[in-house]
Amino acid sequence: MTFKHHISVACLLTLSASLQAQTLNHQPHQTVAKDLSKLIVTAGLAPIEIDQYGGSVTLITAAEIANSQASYLSDILRQVPGFAINQSGGPGTQTQIRVRGSEANHVMVLLDGVRVNDPTASDEFLVNYALLDNIERIEIIRGPQSAIWGTDAMSAVINIITKQSAHNNWGFDVELGSFNSKRVAVDGGLVADNWRMDAGINLLDTAGSNISRQGSEADGFEKFDSHVSFAVDASEVVNFQFRANHADAMNEYDATDFILTGLPIDADLWTERQQTTVQVMAQFRPDSRWQSDLSYQWSDVDAINFTHGLGETSSTGAKTDEIKLNNTLLLGTTDQHRLSALLDHRQVDFVQRGVASPFGDPNQRQDYAVTGLAVEYQHQLNEQFNWNLSARKDDFNRFEDVSNYKLAASYKLTDGWRVRGSMGTGSKAPSFIERFGYYPANFIGNPNLAPEESDAFELAVEKVWALNRLELVYFDQDLDHEINGFVFDVDSGLFTAANQQGKSQRQGFELNWAAQLHQQVGIKFNYTYTDATEVDASGKQVAEVRRPENMAFLSMDYRFAANRATLYAQVNYQDEQLDVFFDPTTYVSSQVDLDAYTTVDLTFSWQLNPTFQLYAKAQNLFDESYEEVYGYARPGSAFAAGIKARF
Repeated sequence: MTFKHHISVACLLTLSASLQAQTLNHQPHQTVAKDLSKLIVTAGLAPIEIDQYGGSVTLITAAEIANSQASYLSDILRQVPGFAINQSGGPGTQTQIRVRGSEANHVMVLLDGVRVNDPTASDEFLVNYALLDNIERIEIIRGPQSAIWGTDAMSAVINIITKQSAHNNWGFDVELGSFNSKRVAVDGGLVADNWRMDAGINLLDTAGSNISRQGSEADGFEKFDSHVSFAVDASEVVNFQFRANHADAMNEYDATDFILTGLPIDADLWTERQQTTVQVMAQFRPDSRWQSDLSYQWSDVDAINFTHGLGETSSTGAKTDEIKLNNTLLLGTTDQHRLSALLDHRQVDFVQRGVASPFGDPNQRQDYAVTGLAVEYQHQLNEQFNWNLSARKDDFNRFEDVSNYKLAASYKLTDGWRVRGSMGTGSKAPSFIERFGYYPANFIGNPNLAPEESDAFELAVEKVWALNRLELVYFDQDLDHEINGFVFDVDSGLFTAANQQGKSQRQGFELNWAAQLHQQVGIKFNYTYTDATEVDASGKQVAEVRRPENMAFLSMDYRFAANRATLYAQVNYQDEQLDVFFDPTTYVSSQVDLDAYTTVDLTFSWQLNPTFQLYAKAQNLFDESYEEVYGYARPGSAFAAGIKARF
């Protein structure tokens, strides 16, 4: 589907989603501890309570998203501990997430358990296209998760879980804002005795802002999302589910001046992208001690690049088919033992089209298949101690077999104190782009790449008292065979990918605090220190680019007027960081500094009645001028207002 172009630290007031699985309920009789005792479905092969899991979890709820009135997933993820986000300009521009100093394609993203990382984009999840709509909660598990989820899950897993209606309803959200931005969302659900159906659409159109340091051309973004889900209880023990999501997007972008400056320059370039995901699942629950899930998942991605006056210049596409069988048994007199096993098979087909040149021919078809077996054992020894062990083996038809494990444990010292820890390994197979990609005057792939491998551990201590929760986490991760996708190849005159020598090391700590200062005032704060280094050509450990050492997030929300009004504010701080610059006049790459920055966002919501809500928001309130990628300007102040309704 093709769209047409028509349609610094002075304010510390906000609510955020910082520490692992933190969701503060504004009702005064509910404590933090009680509210955090929830099941998470992403940390293992079967759900587990947050306060029994030994790893790091952040839970972002629909209420927290509503408080911020954020439209883009990248905006809400900036509040997660350990998450460094680099965006190449305004809405729709390339955005990368690095967790605890990892690479951007080391983060796996799921939509209701379906993998949505893009095989046409080095297996990254293209977060710049992701909007916030119809989301019940977002589960984020930090640290290697390859023992459960396989390749791509080296530093974190983000599971976006959509809403499921409990009764008949429908609603809408209309918003207008700066940069000639417009957004309309409509959704609803039907519920009967043994079935339910949900569906909705979300349309966004913005003229965008100027990305390059020179010129005045704004780079626009358009996005259309649609979703439908259906579930039926065939009997008391059998349930069938169907989910489908489709997205169309268009984003404009600037060219790079490879002649003089090496920086972005105004150009009439754009990409049109489509992505469709489908999941069909059968759930079997014969009794409370055995559950079995069989699912088929399918995704299709197509991205076409255009140049004004030339038309289509290149394209990439990928289709993924995956089937999964997951079984869990509860054993023991009090169900204190849990044994799970997962068998899955995934087939990925990749295609690239473009104009051949003396340097190479981009026209190609590639594929790979992987069969994985994962097992997990969890033991609740007593009310204080819980531990679980996971292991997985992946059999690739294009690479050597890969095995991973993870061990996690949690121990409650007293009612208010808990210590926890985990250790494990991760792996990342080279992507199609890294192995075979080709872009004229830019990049040529390397088919001889080896998979990346890592091992990591973390230790944490938590304290809960009154309406407070405080957490301190230390993490350490080593990466072998790191793939550098910005290596200059003298023979071709293009960049390529190569495995680096030695270990890349990442270590640091996260400090997370959440509190209900008053029954109407909630506050959250997190701080992350990250030391990420890699081995340079001389064998010396040097700082990696786009990994700020210090990051902090503070938010506060204030409810008043009988809880009809909410004032929410957040402050994001990101330390100075390094980036890489290639000088086209000397053919030499060098490191450059990106300045530190602080942004402040402010949102006000007013509940007119049980049906209608009005809201207004300001992003980058004090008009901070900054770059997260060298040469690419982030937007200045932006303002928006909207109305929501739920019937």
